[in-house]
Amino acid sequence: MGQAETSNPQELSGTTLPPDVIGASLEQFNDIVMVTEGKALPDLDPKVLFVNPAFERITGYPPEEILGRSPGFLRGPGTSVAELKRIEAALAARRPIRAELLNYRKDGSAFWIEIEATVVTSPATGADFFVFIERDVTERKRAEATHREQERATAALFSNLPGMAYRCLDDEHWTMEFVSAGCRDLTGYEPEALVRNRDTSYEEVIDPEDRKGVRDIVSRAVERGDAFELTYRIRMKGGQLKWVWERGRTVPGPPGAVRRLEGFITDITERKLLESQLLQNQRLESIGTLAGGIAHDLNNVFAPIMMAGDLLSDKADAESAQLLDVIAASAKRGAELVRQILLFARGMEGPRIAVSPASLFNEVRTFLDSTLPKSIRVGFQIAPNVASIAGDPVQLHQVLLSLAVNARDAMPTGGKLSISASNAEVPATAPRPHPDAVPGTFVRIDVADTGCGIPDILKGQIFDPFFTTKGVGRGSGLGLSTARSIVKAHCGFITFISSEGSGTTFSIFLPTSDIGLTPPAHGEPSRAPSGPLPRGKGESILVVDDEESVRHIMRSTLENFGFRTVGAADGAEAVSLLRASPALFQAALVDMQMPGLDGSKTILALRHIRPDLPIVAASGMATQENKEAAAMSGVRHFLDKPFSVETLIRTVHAAMAKAPA
Repeated sequence: MGQAETSNPQELSGTTLPPDVIGASLEQFNDIVMVTEGKALPDLDPKVLFVNPAFERITGYPPEEILGRSPGFLRGPGTSVAELKRIEAALAARRPIRAELLNYRKDGSAFWIEIEATVVTSPATGADFFVFIERDVTERKRAEATHREQERATAALFSNLPGMAYRCLDDEHWTMEFVSAGCRDLTGYEPEALVRNRDTSYEEVIDPEDRKGVRDIVSRAVERGDAFELTYRIRMKGGQLKWVWERGRTVPGPPGAVRRLEGFITDITERKLLESQLLQNQRLESIGTLAGGIAHDLNNVFAPIMMAGDLLSDKADAESAQLLDVIAASAKRGAELVRQILLFARGMEGPRIAVSPASLFNEVRTFLDSTLPKSIRVGFQIAPNVASIAGDPVQLHQVLLSLAVNARDAMPTGGKLSISASNAEVPATAPRPHPDAVPGTFVRIDVADTGCGIPDILKGQIFDPFFTTKGVGRGSGLGLSTARSIVKAHCGFITFISSEGSGTTFSIFLPTSDIGLTPPAHGEPSRAPSGPLPRGKGESILVVDDEESVRHIMRSTLENFGFRTVGAADGAEAVSLLRASPALFQAALVDMQMPGLDGSKTILALRHIRPDLPIVAASGMATQENKEAAAMSGVRHFLDKPFSVETLIRTVHAAMAKAPA
């Protein structure tokens, strides 16, 4: 028995494959099928022997134009030479290969093809042929390019945003699946450190005191399907505390899948600082208004005490004179305390002269050398060509001493206190370092210590009046408040940086002096004129003050020194008196704070009736605004309550004689 014949390759399980099936299949094939000579080397350029109809549909070339030619005509300027060499090398080694090439159609347009090439050997002749199956992947490549561009644009967008975009699982630790490059600036961690909680989780970055609150807000919003917004604190990799604002939402997904969250987190530390400073400004302004009113009333209380004491001292016996001296000294002490309150509340202005930082530092150095313990080393440094400051040297001296005393208390076991001065510029284009900052040229004075630092929780309160961390009896809580008020009155501002355990640096920014400012005075201080007080010759003085006790003591004092007086309880009464007898009065003494017709309006009305009438203005709250209001009305002489008998008499005589203020 012989074996059954199986030489016909078209017989499969007793079924014969018709010869035209393969051809029909190739006709309908959507991909290009191309057969060339098996000459892979570049110098033996293979010729195209067969293409199916898909070739013409895709390339635009009919078979009669390409058979017998090398397929190289499909190449163009964008075709990868390296990829061609890789294909040639694989075919030369008789290995199948997959590749992607950019080819060109008959009309010159480019298209991408995915090639699968292999070597086929003819059983009949032993000749080699290259068979290429080529698929048009232009749309896929275009989609990939579009996707890459979108990813690039998204990455560029995220990199330029001042914050961190994220996507995370809504699980126990908010496991991050994606964080943008802004993570680095926001948290101090590389993005890869947070993805999949590789080095830490974002939950660990949130300040421990805020974690529960953040979790509760996010959970409630997610359960309701709402977007969420919240503000909280984070701890950077280096331990620094930051305030951040986050907005996020849930990402829709299939039922039963773990929910995902996505959103954006940005640093708002500077904004929170500015908000805190603004609220502090508002609190201080409110307290300042209250303190100013109290100070005004107290000055009206001390004024008659001081003048009455002066008047009685000449008539009293020795024992009574001693008691009057005690009363006068107490009144003066109270008046000085009121002046300090006004300095804190309103930043009362003293003389503005050109103050040299070097001379200011020399005065402070002398004081500190005699008061600071030897365990604290003090260093002063002035940068070259530092400008002079426009200010009151006495008040600036007080600011530096207040900061130095605080530094001493922060270093109970010793340390270093550094005080330095340099020029500084606040440009118009930069973010403001402080709500009170305006563009301009400043002198910056830094007072730095190596003490215990300020805890983060207290940083928003240190400028609040009466706030102190010192023990009972060791501090009033007005030091920093008064320093800040003085600096603000000088049109400057004060900032600070502090790390708990690493010390504190206060930076004072003060405007530089103008060319026209008075230079610092040298030599002996000016003294009040000596000799007996001048007396009046019966001149009539109009005394205008709403405080009866003040009005009474001023009238008594003036009459004691030879004047005649007429009193007015308010501005309207004063105007009526002058209008009734314009020639009766030789001078007027007007209080600036009165109900109804205030001092400045009263002065204008009196001037309208008698333009030549000498007027002295007085105020229990001698702010620059009051002095300027009086000066605008033509008043050259101003009395700060409380004042002495001597000051009153000499000022009235100077006004009547039209002497300089």
